[in-house]
Amino acid sequence: MLAALLSHTRRFARLAFAIFVLAHLTVQALRAHGDGTLPEPGLEQQPWFVAAVLVLVWLPFSLLAGRELHRVLSGARLTAQTDRERALAAAERLSLLVVVLFTVVHVAHTAWPLLSGSLTDADLRPELILTLSTTNQGLPMQGVLYLCGVGAGSFYAVRQALAALAGASSRTARAVVALGVLGYALGSYAVIRCASGKIFP
Repeated sequence: MLAALLSHTRRFARLAFAIFVLAHLTVQALRAHGDGTLPEPGLEQQPWFVAAVLVLVWLPFSLLAGRELHRVLSGARLTAQTDRERALAAAERLSLLVVVLFTVVHVAHTAWPLLSGSLTDADLRPELILTLSTTNQGLPMQGVLYLCGVGAGSFYAVRQALAALAGASSRTARAVVALGVLGYALGSYAVIRCASGKIFP
């Protein structure tokens, strides 16, 4: 019974993470495209919504990621059979490390200040835009790091969705991959538009 519960929890965590990533990147792209110089606070910036996402998405994901990270750090070998499967599994492990690091930084910079009250929901998005548009010797390094996080998150979300939907038809698998590519494109657009200074004066 415990094994079945853990299996259901892992499946829920995988699907919840994949859905959240696609929804989050889509919303950010739409807001980056439509918001003016001073963006209005959105639903994703409300403290109750942030708390709900942390509990329903990131807590289950933390359990899943902790298990996978333990396997990586313990030196567990990849069980994939073909070269292609091994390459994808290795890329998945690398993307997980990037996702975890990016999530810690992103939560510390956005969710935690909002929940702690050090930033209001009206100040959070302009603060993020300022960070992304800041350059170091002419290069938007924070924006580049965010692009890496978006890419890793999109790839890992696709891998988790495919794992949760194991046994699904090839058409479904292709649709999941297409959604992952779309999510990466939307997320990259949001980051680039914010970092380019077209939103923040």
